[in-house]
Amino acid sequence: MRNRVIAHLGILILSIASATMGGDSQLDLRQRFLLLATTKTSTMQKELDQAAAAGYRVLAGSRTRGPEVMLIAEKVATPPAVYAYYVLATARTSTMEKELNEVAARGFRLLPRTMAEKERPVSGLEIFLVMEKPPGPAARYKYRLLATQRTGTLQREMAQTVDDGYQVLGIVSRNEHIVILEKPAP
Repeated sequence: MRNRVIAHLGILILSIASATMGGDSQLDLRQRFLLLATTKTSTMQKELDQAAAAGYRVLAGSRTRGPEVMLIAEKVATPPAVYAYYVLATARTSTMEKELNEVAARGFRLLPRTMAEKERPVSGLEIFLVMEKPPGPAARYKYRLLATQRTGTLQREMAQTVDDGYQVLGIVSRNEHIVILEKPAP
């Protein structure tokens, strides 16, 4: 009897561990609100694609603890007129700006409420964000990332970039402050 209880507890613990470590979990797409949380960017992209295809739209995102990030989505669209999403995560600021602009050229726009820093197992912190493409035609945007540890430098660069027609979307910090700005693409 005792061995059977221990075996059942072991199976229960393994099941919970598998579910919390990003195993193949099934999303309940009947709910009005959906919470997605994972440590892996690829898993987040896969689950977000599945949720978007069912009519969900991202409301906000945040880092939870360690390398885990979370998104909250609400069911607002009716397939096939649904939103599309692209998840970006990188440790290099120059890579993030390049990828932001490549994805923006395809009609996606940054969701500022999803900007967060998250831990990477080996290489420190990375910036995580989500871009959204609405159903139907979409306006195009260009992005600039300003990154520095010095607030005075950031103030000067931000003022110049705003003078160039960009608008401030948000700020996120890791071992430097990163301001993301956008403007309509020509």
